[in-house]
Amino acid sequence: MNRKALSVMAVTILPCLALPAWGQTWLSQDVDETQRGDSTVSETVIERSQQRAADAWGLNQQEIQRYKSIMEGPRGTWSPNLDPLMALGLEARSDAERQKYAELLVETERKRVEAELAFQRAYDDAWQRLYPGDMPVNSFTTKGGIDATQSVFGHSAASSSPRLNVVVATQECVQCDATVKRLLSTGASMDIWIVDSEGSDDRIRSWAAEVGIPPDQVRSGSITLNHGGSINIDSAELPRVAPRG
Repeated sequence: MNRKALSVMAVTILPCLALPAWGQTWLSQDVDETQRGDSTVSETVIERSQQRAADAWGLNQQEIQRYKSIMEGPRGTWSPNLDPLMALGLEARSDAERQKYAELLVETERKRVEAELAFQRAYDDAWQRLYPGDMPVNSFTTKGGIDATQSVFGHSAASSSPRLNVVVATQECVQCDATVKRLLSTGASMDIWIVDSEGSDDRIRSWAAEVGIPPDQVRSGSITLNHGGSINIDSAELPRVAPRG
């Protein structure tokens, strides 16, 4: 991958990963339960809670403790509800730490996207199996049609601005370009994954310029551009658009 500074657009996933607070909730859930029954909090309960959180994020207990300390400080005020990997990466004490958490975050995000796409395909199959003659009112699957920003919860990008995962190819996918352009016109925030980038930042930048992605939206994090070569998806299924989980 080209590691030089990107002068026009940042090819990154970092701005989009302020995840829900369940990572922090794990750290306090057992403690709260113990406090309700006993004013003395058991160190064993705290350690067990921290270990669960550490295992879930691929960290150790010391890192989870440092994450808690970070979120109790200014970072927690500036960026509430950050997940552990993002918080530790932003407050890294060395280049090696920063690189470590960046790589862990990339792997975690890749697995999340693949899981959401897998569920989307399962939803598509279930609808066709159960109601083969009916058209979904609020389709979870989106392949460029008018419902491309809708989910099973009935919300659209225009009305509630959910963040979207958009998986595309730069070559031989006219519908990919059309879908991204239409989503841009709605003002949707999205994380775009390019499956045929082959690790080239220049290819992504060139494609983004061709479809009219505003550089300022990339710099602000409203739109992120990501290498998606490791995402397991058939080219015939592109483009794929799904609300972020």
